Amino acid sequence: MPEYVGIRTLKAKAGEIVRNVQQGVRYVVSIRGRPVALIIPIEPAPEPPKPDAWETLYRTGRLLEWNTSRTTEELLDEVRG
Repeated sequence: MPEYVGIRTLKAKAGEIVRNVQQGVRYVVSIRGRPVALIIPIEPAPEPPKPDAWETLYRTGRLLEWNTSRTTEELLDEVRG
């Protein structure tokens, strides 16, 4: 059986309500006493999207601010010894 919550209460207690929804509680949201929405848990929770490998490499490089005056060949020679 869902719990009923008015829009003002939803605004004031959004964090608490979302935590309750994570625990399986369902809410009917009303405006001026008229039901307008249903808040229910997502079952099962979807996996967050995984970025593709190129995007990950691109972001990693940007985070490191990879700046060098050496060429790729020079860097590879250094790593290979």
